[in-house]
Amino acid sequence: MPVHLRSQQPTTRRMRFNAHTPAEARRWQTQVRRKLFDLMMGGGQPPRVPLNPQVVRRIEVPAGGYVLEEITLQTLPDRRVHAWLAVPQKVSGKVPAVLALHGHGGTGEQVVKGEGLYWYGRALAEMGYVVLAPDIGSHDLQHENWSLMGERVWDCLRCIDYLVSLPQVNVRQLGVAGLSLGGETTMYVAALDERVKIACSSGWLTTVENMKNGHCPCWNFPGLEEHFDFADIFACVAPRVLICELGEQERAPGGFPISIARQPAEEIRQAYRVFRAEENFHLDTHPGGHVFRGNRWWMALPQVLGAVPPWRGERDTVRECLRRGEIARRACLRALGVLDGWWAIRDKRTDLLPRRTDQRVWAPNDNAADLVPFLYLTAHFLVPERLPDIQRVFDNERKLTNRLGALPDWYDLEKGGFVHPEVDIRRLVFGAAEYCKDGLLPMTEVMGKGWWTERMTELIDALFEHAPVRSEWGNLPADDTEVNGEVLQVLSRLFAMTRDERYLRWAERIGDAYCFEVIPRNGGLPAHRWDFAAHKPLNDVLSLNDHGNEIIGGLSELYLMMREANPAKARRYERPLRQMFERLLEKARNQDGLWYGLLTASTAEVRNRAVPDTWGYALSGVYTFGLATGDERFTEAARFALEHIYQPQYLLWEGADSFADAIEGALLLLNRLSVANGFRWMEAVLPHFLGKQREDGIVEGWYGDGNTARTLLMVALYYTQGIVPRPWRADLRVGAIQQGNRLTIALSAERDWQGVLLFDRPRHHEHLRLAVNYPRLNEFPEWFTVEANNTYRVRTGHQERRLNGEQLRRGVPVSVQGGQTLVLTVA
Repeated sequence: MPVHLRSQQPTTRRMRFNAHTPAEARRWQTQVRRKLFDLMMGGGQPPRVPLNPQVVRRIEVPAGGYVLEEITLQTLPDRRVHAWLAVPQKVSGKVPAVLALHGHGGTGEQVVKGEGLYWYGRALAEMGYVVLAPDIGSHDLQHENWSLMGERVWDCLRCIDYLVSLPQVNVRQLGVAGLSLGGETTMYVAALDERVKIACSSGWLTTVENMKNGHCPCWNFPGLEEHFDFADIFACVAPRVLICELGEQERAPGGFPISIARQPAEEIRQAYRVFRAEENFHLDTHPGGHVFRGNRWWMALPQVLGAVPPWRGERDTVRECLRRGEIARRACLRALGVLDGWWAIRDKRTDLLPRRTDQRVWAPNDNAADLVPFLYLTAHFLVPERLPDIQRVFDNERKLTNRLGALPDWYDLEKGGFVHPEVDIRRLVFGAAEYCKDGLLPMTEVMGKGWWTERMTELIDALFEHAPVRSEWGNLPADDTEVNGEVLQVLSRLFAMTRDERYLRWAERIGDAYCFEVIPRNGGLPAHRWDFAAHKPLNDVLSLNDHGNEIIGGLSELYLMMREANPAKARRYERPLRQMFERLLEKARNQDGLWYGLLTASTAEVRNRAVPDTWGYALSGVYTFGLATGDERFTEAARFALEHIYQPQYLLWEGADSFADAIEGALLLLNRLSVANGFRWMEAVLPHFLGKQREDGIVEGWYGDGNTARTLLMVALYYTQGIVPRPWRADLRVGAIQQGNRLTIALSAERDWQGVLLFDRPRHHEHLRLAVNYPRLNEFPEWFTVEANNTYRVRTGHQERRLNGEQLRRGVPVSVQGGQTLVLTVA
């Protein structure tokens, strides 16, 4: 027999949920719906007048694959609602639809454009759903005997009527979601309209009693408290999927604390128990405040409503290639948008780009490292004719910002001089290390040696010429794990590429310092900063977030290099490194194999349990060490994390740059470990990532936008398997699938297209001369590569050609007619 809870509120609640069987519950729900219509809407459900939709304007969003329409609908004889509709541009068959609702002070336009708190509406559009976002009525009541919530809810119910009238919409796959007032309205809409199959009410689950304390009175209407508490209204949604979401930072009065929500949540759960559908109700919490997060919502949505192209895999090989080509097209358009947006705000006198849209300075460790190199690589892949313009940025930074020899410093674009009056060697070293590892090194990996490599080598030379930190092994660039880890990564790859013994000696100097002092003296984990004179930590933490984790990858690359260059030294390194990696796996991971954010290094005590967005970076270092030693515990640690990443708590990250780092880290590992859950996770987070960009192309307005462009390019290259069409065009879709030694490629375009398909090469070997293609930070993973002297069979239809790898690299000439699909196979 179910347990029935007693209300703690001093209210009558004449229609409180008290059913014992599903049949009783359904009869009760019917009565509640009738009573709500009576109380809210002037005595009963009003008649449905013709909607008479009118389109005010139409906006195409090609990078998102959808169209926005500003519309109005007739909801009552004397009332029209203003709304925004997002519809996929090219859809075959019917797709799910979601009503997305804003809170107090918001608008439907903000929802579909993803502005501010209402980012979730645009995310839904990027996922391919039909999305309708009405303007929820203000505080002006239009009709006598109605309630304000009644007018608002009726407008939304009529919006659902409009959705089901659209030919693109599957009427059996409808959802509703909203924040705050939108979460409240979601409650009523889902309760009153059984066509809704899934609902997410964010920032709202509470009690009538709490709403009397510090809240806008627009929630109330005569008869509400006499008959119900909000748990009863939510109970009308059972047994359909309902997610109620609250932030841990919500506070009363005026907020929606979790402590107050627990009682109504248990009452709602009781209704679901009656239907034996308890798994369909979730009280989901997040660490934030009064915001929409939706971890469980985003996970449940495709399970309940179904995924929509291009986020739904296809069994047919050609259709799957075209699906991948659409994702690659969108990623390329977004990357090009970043280039266009930032290039438009460059300093016209120097061509240097600002650090932020509101901070017109040049910083070697920021916009030089994370922004401009990836704008250059965007042009390299998509619009090579623009490369000379962007090269001027690098030419001018070299002339204007060098301060101590080749070491650059911060430069004020408005004043035309250095930002800091004094020379700070730590600042200069940090800037140069970041510039090399984050920017110039990936340029070299992608394009081979060039002027960018010359800039990198002169910076590394200058780093060791001015290395300020004394140790018994020689002067080091820094006393911290970030700079030393970055420099190790650069030196390891530079030595492989050039065989210059200086790079080996310098790398060995850092390796000795960490393997023979820092790690053994600090319990197996390196402290962030180390006093090499006093032989003790200056800052005894190890951050596995961005910055602090650089030493993990740096030491693993060093070890792999030493196994070839100096096996005796590698054997001496192995014991402390094994101690470090074993301690990391034992102490620094959660149950899903993902890192904690921060530890006390000497004790391995966890200080921040939040999973960092750079989770894949340090795992790449662990994998590399396992690859070098043959110890499967370390390679399997990366596989374990990929197998467990596809969970609600890992779908959302704080901003575009965090998404970029999380996806990049996953791609580094998925390139070596084909784990299905890892790829599912990536496709679940990609629509959120793609939806972060503003209309002008800028994403978040700081140098981290370059990391967004970087990862967008990496995503596109995964979906094309490294193939680059030239000329690239916004309507061109190129996607590929590798099955064994056979590659299938499909192309389509809206208009006739003629050009070449450029195939990738084993860049790790040809550009860097690496013996092992291990995962490493800021690499562009290789997918399908061709050897210059090998012969390949290229089939188009019934025609087969034999081409060598060098011909494939220079480009296979192809053409496709507008609206048609061209299929090639390479084996």
